[in-house]
Amino acid sequence: MPEWNDLGIVLSAKKYGEKGLVINILTENHGRYLGWLNYYKNKSVLADVQPGNLVNVFWKARLIEQMGKFKIELISSVSGKIFDEKLKLQALNSMCSVLEKVLPERQSYSEIFNASNAFINLLTLQDQRKNDHWIEGYVKWEIGVLSSIGFSLDLNRCAVTGAQTNLYFVSPKTGKAVSKEGAGKHAPKLLLLPFFLGGEKVIGSNFYKEILAGLNITSYFFKNKLLLSINTNKAINLPEPRIRFVELIEKL
Repeated sequence: MPEWNDLGIVLSAKKYGEKGLVINILTENHGRYLGWLNYYKNKSVLADVQPGNLVNVFWKARLIEQMGKFKIELISSVSGKIFDEKLKLQALNSMCSVLEKVLPERQSYSEIFNASNAFINLLTLQDQRKNDHWIEGYVKWEIGVLSSIGFSLDLNRCAVTGAQTNLYFVSPKTGKAVSKEGAGKHAPKLLLLPFFLGGEKVIGSNFYKEILAGLNITSYFFKNKLLLSINTNKAINLPEPRIRFVELIEKL
């Protein structure tokens, strides 16, 4: 009878019948797993399986192909620490929904687990300045997810000239940085590379415009490269929580 024990980050919990929940969870060593959890006699378990919570999870099934059953023990809860910060809550939901959308089941991605756990910890840091610079960490987290799955971006040097300075763009074909000189007449077709990812400062830009430029890059490669490749060239939208996260930033 197959079984294992691991650390996990809860991605979602959906009711299944009158007694159970289907939990989607990213584990440190076993990848993204689905499992059934009985909560019929313990309604408080709902608080333990909120998205982003770090848990100790035990999985067991009669056959390896089956969904199996979970037993879960809460290690730390994140939503309660940021419940009054709408943008952070939306970032957390966006992170969980993206992982649920792009990661194949039962394939180990320890580096993504560690990066996701680090970002969750970043969300809960007490920032006395109350600024939104943690959002840069979210964009870099998305770039890391793309890289871990096989769609690395090379933002350190120009794909055309080899220069490491005066970088303004990213090629949507190659995911490589392009300088203003290297772009030439093709500049309107390229993605803008924001300053916090190694690009040059653009007159008239600001922090949130830079963030949106970064999210535009990752959005493009998620939709036009990764999701197309795993959905047999059928166009797939990014999950709704990710779309709402961008919409909130657009209003700032």
